[in-house]
Amino acid sequence: MLAIALISIVAIIVGFILGSLFRDGDGETAGGSPSAGVSGSASASATASSSASVAPSALASASAAPDASAPAPVVAAPEGLIPPGSIVRVVTDGLRMREGPSTESSLVDDLPVEQLLLVGYAQRSDWGPVSAGGFAWYPVIRLGELTELPPLSNGPLMTTSAVGWVAAGDETEAYIQLLEPRCPTRPVNLTSVEAMQPWEQLACFGREQITLEGTFGCGGCDALIVGFFEPAWLAFPINGALLSVDPNARRGPLEMRFAPSGPPQPEHGQILRVVGHFDDPAAVGCTVSPGEPPVPLDARAAELYCREQFVVDSIEVTGTDPDFP
Repeated sequence: MLAIALISIVAIIVGFILGSLFRDGDGETAGGSPSAGVSGSASASATASSSASVAPSALASASAAPDASAPAPVVAAPEGLIPPGSIVRVVTDGLRMREGPSTESSLVDDLPVEQLLLVGYAQRSDWGPVSAGGFAWYPVIRLGELTELPPLSNGPLMTTSAVGWVAAGDETEAYIQLLEPRCPTRPVNLTSVEAMQPWEQLACFGREQITLEGTFGCGGCDALIVGFFEPAWLAFPINGALLSVDPNARRGPLEMRFAPSGPPQPEHGQILRVVGHFDDPAAVGCTVSPGEPPVPLDARAAELYCREQFVVDSIEVTGTDPDFP
């Protein structure tokens, strides 16, 4: 009897060890299949495209009890692509966030199911999707411990933590799911619009003209970003043309674009009433190629990024902020 008991205990211990190894050794989730090392270097075969196989459900929108009175979105996400500047929810437990777009890149975080992520380029300079190792990878920011989006009245999302890359899914399973945009009722104001993510702005407004009031400018906000961006007035990532509710409390984050044929930029510190739109026709064929040498972004993602920019139609100067920083 003692020998039988000892054999049973040994079998249980061995089974636990083997189970732990097989559960955590592979894949881009705790129970995935492709090999996942931790060498810290991104795969050399990574390219800026979305050609990797992803389960169709990876791009389906997660609807979390939308407000029945809110307007419906007017622009849909392209099939097979997670829009830049969108919010996604983790839908499989133990999704691995990595430093780079590769299963060989170092592990940053194991993400729990329901966790919300902000998809770059917003608040970071990385771009996606990148195809590598059979996955479509996206640059993301973990939004703290958020599992639901707050109302737009709470202001811009400022809760961030880990930064890295995640795979969207494989041929059989989605790892992340696009959230439904939070579309505000009309008329809108700058407070509600600046709280929206870039994809939400495009999805909710399309080419609708909207009127916003705020203080213009951001001295010293320009940045040197290497790459090729065309047309530059629409595609270059940072131009410092921010419209702020209160620039002394927070500058932006809404950035405006001034077309060569439109009104000129006003003086910094001027208070404006601005009429403008998203989804500008100049976005068709937009080119985004960051880096040196430039690496072209997926053509559909580049066009979506340019469509997400707020283009100014007209400006009325209503005053000057004497306390503009």
